[in-house]
Amino acid sequence: MGRKANPKCVYCAKNYRREDEAKEKNAECYVEHNCRVKRYRLRNKSQVNAKRRSDAVRKRGIETIELILPEAYRAELEIYGKENQYVHAIALKIYQGNKLTHQMPPQHTQGLRQPELEAYISKLLDYLGAEYGIDCFGLIYWLNPKECSECQQN
Repeated sequence: MGRKANPKCVYCAKNYRREDEAKEKNAECYVEHNCRVKRYRLRNKSQVNAKRRSDAVRKRGIETIELILPEAYRAELEIYGKENQYVHAIALKIYQGNKLTHQMPPQHTQGLRQPELEAYISKLLDYLGAEYGIDCFGLIYWLNPKECSECQQN
C-alpha cells in the first residue's frame, strides 16, 4: 500500500514560498529533499505532467508523430460578407502541405441568390476534386467586405 500524504505537508508545500519559511512553520513534518520535490511538483504541475507524458511515449518507442500526408492538397474558402446575411465575394486558396500554391482572387457574387451561390461553390468543389483530389474545404473564413482586395484596387 502506498503511503498517504500528510495534509499538513501538502499545505506547507503549496502555500509557503520559501523553503526556510516552510521549514520554520512546519518543522514536525519537514523533510528537506521530499518537501523540495513536492513543492516543485505542486507549483509546476503542467510542466511535470508534460514531461511525464513525453517520457512515457519515448519509453514505448514513439519518437515523433509525423504527418500522414505532408504534401496533400487542401483548400480554404474565404467569404467576404456577413454570416447568415449576405455574401459580397468569394476567394479561394489552395495549399500543398503548408505552402500556398494557388490563389483565386475574390470573385464578386453580389446579386446572386442563395441557390446560384450554392451552385457556384459546388462548381468550385467539382473543379478542386478533378484537379487536386480535394472533396471539401479545410477551412471557411468569413471576412469583412471592407477587406476585399478587388474592391480596394479600384
